[in-house]
Amino acid sequence: MSTSDTFGEGSAELSPRERVFARVGGTGEGRRSLVAVLLALAAFGMVLSTSAWQVTAESTAVPMLRAAVASLTDIDAFIAEHGAELREEAARTEGPLEPEGYALPIVLEAREVRTATDVELRTMLLDRSAALVYAEGLGAFDRTGDQRVDRLSMMGLLELGAGQLSGSLHARAGLAAGVLAVATALLAALLASLGDGWGRMRAPAAAIALGGVGAAALSLACWALAGQVGGSDPFVADLRTIAQAGFSAGTRNGAIVTAAGLAVVAASWALEFGERRALGEAEASETDGLPAACLDEERDAG
Repeated sequence: MSTSDTFGEGSAELSPRERVFARVGGTGEGRRSLVAVLLALAAFGMVLSTSAWQVTAESTAVPMLRAAVASLTDIDAFIAEHGAELREEAARTEGPLEPEGYALPIVLEAREVRTATDVELRTMLLDRSAALVYAEGLGAFDRTGDQRVDRLSMMGLLELGAGQLSGSLHARAGLAAGVLAVATALLAALLASLGDGWGRMRAPAAAIALGGVGAAALSLACWALAGQVGGSDPFVADLRTIAQAGFSAGTRNGAIVTAAGLAVVAASWALEFGERRALGEAEASETDGLPAACLDEERDAG
């Protein structure tokens, strides 16, 4: 029995499913599919981590924390009750002054408090409170170290929402975004190397667009869900605003990545179509010129 007969019999014994997988493995489609999936996941993670990095930047997070702290501490009631006492104490002392009874361990300068109006005092308290929470997270509210937060309580919602707006999360999100951006670039280059023709351009762009769609869809779903939490409670409304601002960044960035990927895919199709059309015209031109060339050869032979 010949070698070809042996392989022929072996092939005949394969089931249709085995033949399909054998063909996929032989052409490298399996490897390309795996790389494409990994690329889409890397792009998905890159969009979300970049969005988190943007939202937790100090210039963005601190103004949102001001609103959350104002609701949590009921600062207007605190100033109405203790504002005059603070100014009297500031008139009797020099240097730093820690407002007694305030929810956060912040320090004010006595010279600032002496002549401050209620509005100015409110601004000072909120500025320092937001900066402290951004630097230390919700641990800033725990003066004893024994505080326990119920995840289903309003304080628990704050920890899940405003508590994430911190400098430490900003650093971690930036690191994750950088790592995932490098991974996305490397996987895109690998997927391009496994492709042919304009597919080298199209496949990575399509995978990245898919990752962007996933990030945008997840962020949009979370944004809609956050909008259903709570009612007219101002405290819940502030948390809702913070959460939706973060999710909006994910939706926006995901849409941008998706649009960019689809634009590259469309460009690759257009370029491929133009190339095929140009080649077709060139072949048609050569075919049209062939009879004349043959006649010239016959004339020269005669």
